[in-house]
Amino acid sequence: MERIGEYLVRRLIGEGGMGKVFEAEERLSKRKVALKVLRPELARSEEGRRLFLNEMTILAHLDHPNVVRCLHCSEVDGELVMALEFLSGQTLRELLAARGRLEWSEAVAIAAQIAAALGVAHRQDPPIVHRDLKPENVIVMPDGHVKVMDFGIAKVMQALSKTTTHSVGTLQYMSPEQIDAVGVDGRSDLYALGLCMYEMLAGKAPFESVSPRELLNLQCTTAPPPLPEDARRGLPKGIERLVFALLEKRPEDRPPDAEAVLRALEPFTTAGEIGPMRGLTVPETPARTGATEVPAVAAVARRPHESAPRIADTIGLVERASGPRYLPTAWALALILGLSAVAGGVTWWVRTQATPTSQARP
Repeated sequence: MERIGEYLVRRLIGEGGMGKVFEAEERLSKRKVALKVLRPELARSEEGRRLFLNEMTILAHLDHPNVVRCLHCSEVDGELVMALEFLSGQTLRELLAARGRLEWSEAVAIAAQIAAALGVAHRQDPPIVHRDLKPENVIVMPDGHVKVMDFGIAKVMQALSKTTTHSVGTLQYMSPEQIDAVGVDGRSDLYALGLCMYEMLAGKAPFESVSPRELLNLQCTTAPPPLPEDARRGLPKGIERLVFALLEKRPEDRPPDAEAVLRALEPFTTAGEIGPMRGLTVPETPARTGATEVPAVAAVARRPHESAPRIADTIGLVERASGPRYLPTAWALALILGLSAVAGGVTWWVRTQATPTSQARP
């Protein structure tokens, strides 16, 4: 059995541009981990190694239920190694591939958990900006619990490649300011969250092109298209507004931080709770790991051409109950006449009963 530092390698889980990911076991504790080994050529930069160890040390202290935990990082025989918690589940990309698009309540539950993860990362000192948030970096557990992975990796990759002007991230999920290589902060992650929310609701990304140049132009200059009509049917207007607020081109036009996004989403999560989704079944798949790791919201309002939304959870019932009551004019008139007739009948009956009594009196 191959050994890397203090870890016994069980099997190869995956391999990508950054390196290889193994299922491994900590030699002394027997704890199962996901071991991420960066490609040797990425570790040749002294500055890159220093930044890697610094960033991963910060992540090791980032303990949150919606963040894939970095358990340990080290350099072994010239290779940079990360030990991450071992998870079972599907990436959001795999879930979307299987489902096409999600119910809005499911999309909100996932988005709220992603926002919670972003919030705790952005509050670190210094703030940890993901820079490469996308469906491939979100794990959905069988119970609906969500974990975000690969925090800070894009920043490390930028340093390891000795690049200071080239944007790092996945083109389809990069914010305009990231593409322009200007200032990047937590609002860039919120833009990526908006792209993920749009894709969960619509079943496709708002900007698509086989041409990288055209895709860059779309991200930087073109307003996102409206959500498809079938996705808008029953969708609360507040959620729709939030998605497009997140997709504003200028960072200052987006919600200011992840906490604002959470406040906007909270009325639409089941029972007002940010946590695992209800009613979403994710099949068990081979283990996935962290190796890969606003304005006020209005209640649901139906547009004239839409059918009534399907009420599937507590918040839907609350929204339905709190909405205005309407009584057609004809029914209202009939009700008034009926009540008047009943009142007249009661008055007549009282008078007829009272008359004999008064006549019998001496």
